[in-house]
Amino acid sequence: MKHTHLSVSLMIVAALLFLGGCATKIEEGNPRQQDLAYLYKTLPKLHVDFFHETSRTDFKNAYVDAVRRTENASDIDLYFSLRELASYAKDSHTSVGLTQELVAQLSAIPAQFSYVEGAWRVSVVERMHESLLGGEVIAINGFPMSEVERLASPLFSHDNQVWLRHYLSQQLNLTNLYTYLGIATSPTEVVTLTVKPRSIDENQTISLHPVSAEEYGMLSFATWYQTHPETGATNAPYRALLLEEWNTLFVQYNVCMSYEEYPLDGFIKEILALVESASFDHVMIDLRYNSGGDSRLLEPLVDGLDVLQEKQGFSIDVLIGEGTFSSALMNAMHFKKRTNARLVGEPTGGSLNHYGEIKQFSLPGSGIPVTYSTKHFVMDKTYQTGSLVPDLVIGKTVDDILSGRDTVVEALLQSY
Repeated sequence: MKHTHLSVSLMIVAALLFLGGCATKIEEGNPRQQDLAYLYKTLPKLHVDFFHETSRTDFKNAYVDAVRRTENASDIDLYFSLRELASYAKDSHTSVGLTQELVAQLSAIPAQFSYVEGAWRVSVVERMHESLLGGEVIAINGFPMSEVERLASPLFSHDNQVWLRHYLSQQLNLTNLYTYLGIATSPTEVVTLTVKPRSIDENQTISLHPVSAEEYGMLSFATWYQTHPETGATNAPYRALLLEEWNTLFVQYNVCMSYEEYPLDGFIKEILALVESASFDHVMIDLRYNSGGDSRLLEPLVDGLDVLQEKQGFSIDVLIGEGTFSSALMNAMHFKKRTNARLVGEPTGGSLNHYGEIKQFSLPGSGIPVTYSTKHFVMDKTYQTGSLVPDLVIGKTVDDILSGRDTVVEALLQSY
């Protein structure tokens, strides 16, 4: 949705809004405006440094614009307006979430997209269009993907481009988003998708009918992960694999939490005992799919492998990527600083120096949750802002994804 410059009359309204009386009247007269006002007043007070990269004037103007646009807006429009305001924190940890009531109002096209090899790609699609898997998405409703990304950027809290695309991919099929951005007139209208298939040079245009969240779960989809590599993402919070041909231990850590059914400290003790007894040549620590939690939980593994590495001389490769975020990124740096480890993979979704340790409040009218950062973590004062870049960059490829190969792990094993 494009924003126009404030007219003289609107500037007068804006001035009144912040003088008190008129603001109270408007906010109390509309529950949606009341939620906007609550976020506007509360979030900067609670955040550790909300205005570190944005001006108070810009935030105020955005709030006034949001109030004006919300007078006749839907609940979903409110949700996106709130997201836009929260993104002024310029902090990936500070964001607005969904409620079940909002999810029930969402519509989406039967497809999903991922950013791989420098372009948006079809990663999930209804089976009738399976041949488009891995194809480059050129446009949505005639809007080039670069323009769609530019329009959507202000709605997705991020502090680097990697996380923007990772985060955006989770909602890039929502037709409610298209409507809010002005690339569709209604969430229920048919969406035209322009794709360059992998098999031919000519672009192909298809029409996709939006469905509700309930209907979405009933459809049959094809995904480019139909052939899954042994070392790929799993639902297990943490696990280990023996790659015997290469005398390598592969340890995957997918969430910085401990589970009662299989406590993390017990898992770590088993890993250290195995490494001590087996004399591995290589140890891989996979943090590519870990979005964080409590960074302290993995420190016994870091310190234990440090001691064993000095005794046995095995290599340590820590795998990172776009899904490596927050505490998982901190764990990667712990390995880098405390052991003789090499970071391998792709730039992280999390920024090395970042805001975090989140808390949450709910908006009074809608119950929409808002998370915010309470601390600023500086992992390296000399590091430029943005993603943590690995020592050895190995990017995944579309061909490998479709064939069920783990690009990063296979490249490492071939180098051993």
